[in-house]
Amino acid sequence: MRAGAFRAVSRAAVALCVAGALVASAARAQAAGKGWELDALSVPAAHNISKGDGVTVAVIDSGIRRDHPVLDGRASEGPDFLGENDQKESWYGSHGTSMASHVLDVAPKAKVLGLRAIRDREDPDYQTWEESMARPNPQTAHAVRNAIRYAADHGARVISISLGTEDPFTPYDEGEAQAIQYALSKGVVVVASAGNDGDAQNLVAYPVGYPGVIGVAASTPSGGRAYFSTVHSYVDVAAPGVDIWGADVKSKGRVSEQGSSPAGALTAGVAALIVAKYPKLAPRQVADILQSTASHPDRHDPKTGYGVVNAAKALRAAGKVKAQPYVLPVNAEGAGGHFGPGDDGTPRRVGQPIDVAVLVVAVVLGLVALGMILGGVLLVRGGRRARRRSPGPLAAGTPPPQW
Repeated sequence: MRAGAFRAVSRAAVALCVAGALVASAARAQAAGKGWELDALSVPAAHNISKGDGVTVAVIDSGIRRDHPVLDGRASEGPDFLGENDQKESWYGSHGTSMASHVLDVAPKAKVLGLRAIRDREDPDYQTWEESMARPNPQTAHAVRNAIRYAADHGARVISISLGTEDPFTPYDEGEAQAIQYALSKGVVVVASAGNDGDAQNLVAYPVGYPGVIGVAASTPSGGRAYFSTVHSYVDVAAPGVDIWGADVKSKGRVSEQGSSPAGALTAGVAALIVAKYPKLAPRQVADILQSTASHPDRHDPKTGYGVVNAAKALRAAGKVKAQPYVLPVNAEGAGGHFGPGDDGTPRRVGQPIDVAVLVVAVVLGLVALGMILGGVLLVRGGRRARRRSPGPLAAGTPPPQW
């Protein structure tokens, strides 16, 4: 199997947000702006400064339903990077439509560009991890990287990515890393969800793990980490991720959900507020502003980064920052960066196959297992020698053996 195809299918099978965002069984209507998440992000106060006017946010996901009432005509859709024609299916765009609604709840005057790069679980072509091993689909191998480049070339100022792979075998994709650098080089802010594997293996995830990406953890109403949110050093900030009300394609209303998916989309909305008001700020400057105005800006931890985003504080701080765009050369592969003064401050993570903590545990367990095997072999061999040397019952009149 090609690594790229396996990785793409892995996104559909263990997609950290598509499979991990848990949607409540019962739907109930709730007006936009009434959820606790908007108050927690200080969005009402931020709307006195910016509502995201004129900014396009690309939502790279499972597609969107443009006619959903919650989106209210504020969304369009680009190419389907899976190369399919499923828009009329009842399940189409379930996750992506919800993510678009979160962006627009925060930035109501923004526009969403939906780009389909993964499948919803209800899709008949959706594959589990085991199925992807047996029936790889190379068509999806480069969907995410192609969608990122398309967004950068078609007017997006913010890219929201509530998906990812938590696969220890093929986590890093050089092509995707280059696509993100290409977007950054064009002044596009890239936001990605941290993942929902924090209470399990807590593996390194991508695209959130690529340099230059703003990584967002899921937080609770108290501001702490949601129990499922992935814990890693690349987590920059946190945003509400529990009991979040997003657009539902079945009921045409809203349902409650949880996961780092909505946390990432909400933060992308905050980035849109900043970019709309201060369009000359570089992506790195937007990231710095979000971090420096979060709930604990002087203390970073891998659970929630610098804390919960505060949209109003971020906008006020952005007004005091002198825009200093710094564009690095972009080669044919798309390498380069647009991080503000200097580079993005993050070392390249080429070929990082597995989380260091997981690797250490695996090595320790392997050594223990090896020791047990060697001990068992020595015991067996020792027992055999003892049996060879132990005299059996001697027949009457037989002389004892000579050692």
